[in-house]
Amino acid sequence: MSRQTWIYPADGSPPYPAGTRGHDGPGGVVFLPDLPDFVSPIDGKRYNGRAGLREHCKIHDVVPNADLKGLPTLTTGSDQRSLEQRKADESYRKRLIINEVNTQYRKYNS
Repeated sequence: MSRQTWIYPADGSPPYPAGTRGHDGPGGVVFLPDLPDFVSPIDGKRYNGRAGLREHCKIHDVVPNADLKGLPTLTTGSDQRSLEQRKADESYRKRLIINEVNTQYRKYNS
């Protein structure tokens, strides 16, 4: 006896065998093959399949490029701030660096 998958709709209509109504993919349930093995560019280790990809992403706190599909791309010159905002930010960073250098200078020369 072969196995058969049944779909139980949330709207309360009667269940039906998978692949008979066209709601669940062309010709039935769609099974995706596992991902191929890959070598991480971060640590050089070999990971296999979706489980390996999940493990790799969890260990290194990264996201696969496929998950970024559809997001706007940012380039080096895509800063949307006004010129005044960029200059203010630049002067703020300079002041922080100057203060840190002065603090370290006083610390080692006192």
